[in-house]
Amino acid sequence: MDNLEVLRSLCRKDSLSVESVKAIVKKNTNIDIEVIGKTIGSKQGFDFTLRNERFFVTERKIAYYNKKYGTTLKLQERMLNVSIPIFFYIGEGTLDKEIHTINNSENPLESSNEWLSKNFSPEIAATYLNKYFSKSSCLAEYKDIIFEAVEAYYLSMPHIAIMSLLPVFEAGLRNLQHKINGSGLSNVSSENFEKGINSILFNWGEKVLSEYNHYPGKGYDGQVLSDFLIHVNPQCDVISSFKLFFSKVLYKPSDEEGNGFNRHMIIHLLRNDFNSPPNFVRLFLAITHITFIDGLYSDGLSIFWPGPDSDDHALGRYFRTLELKVGIPRKNLLANLGYGSAHVVA
Repeated sequence: MDNLEVLRSLCRKDSLSVESVKAIVKKNTNIDIEVIGKTIGSKQGFDFTLRNERFFVTERKIAYYNKKYGTTLKLQERMLNVSIPIFFYIGEGTLDKEIHTINNSENPLESSNEWLSKNFSPEIAATYLNKYFSKSSCLAEYKDIIFEAVEAYYLSMPHIAIMSLLPVFEAGLRNLQHKINGSGLSNVSSENFEKGINSILFNWGEKVLSEYNHYPGKGYDGQVLSDFLIHVNPQCDVISSFKLFFSKVLYKPSDEEGNGFNRHMIIHLLRNDFNSPPNFVRLFLAITHITFIDGLYSDGLSIFWPGPDSDDHALGRYFRTLELKVGIPRKNLLANLGYGSAHVVA
């Protein structure tokens, strides 16, 4: 039995021990090995070398961890019905509680819209502009467009704000995949985008597990590999969550029901109910995943939320001024004239 088949044989077992790993390898190869206990992430397993190749296998079958352990991906699954991506300036525990409350409210979508508007402040927008979007190798060339989109958001121009960010998302994701995977810079295919995110997931997994030749799923089952990486590495967990949001919300098939927050429906104006200002926040937060992944491969970007500094507060005050002096009066004017879904603000 070759090494890949040995790996598959071990990973099919519901549970393993040092002695059972030794016995299975001996039975299938007639080779005696030394096995040591090893923990990667929070998952216990076993480390050994066979025919000059190094293995790591988990103590329990990956399906067991899928069932028993919480992950960022599971939290993202609970956020899909309100079209919110995972984001980074609220702790995951707090985010989990808030999403639970939203999902159990009388109108989850309406509750989520109110919650997003409340929790996305001008200072947060400014911090991402100053510390991430303007410094990301994948987004910096579009920083002026992003800045103007944020201005449009606070000027109560949600159509312009949302529509201007969609091509930025695509361009940034295309640049990211070119940087990491060598993908073509002319890609506009949602299928290729999704495959590219998956490749980034596996690429990062290979980086953090570079000392190993074999581990669950590698070389024989992409889903097992993805699940394994989610459980042993928090960055892989976030990348997988981003892929889920991409495929199930932002780029889901346009014939599926939804609230209008869908790239195809927005770009082609198949529906015109995407203009809710919180949809701008949803898209803005989706773009922050590009900077998160870029930060894994770049020294100039932090993957941890730094919080706003004096420059961010100053820019935040500018956005607040736009909202108070122009955005709210404009919204009231539109409502009085009978335009769109605007309503008078007291």
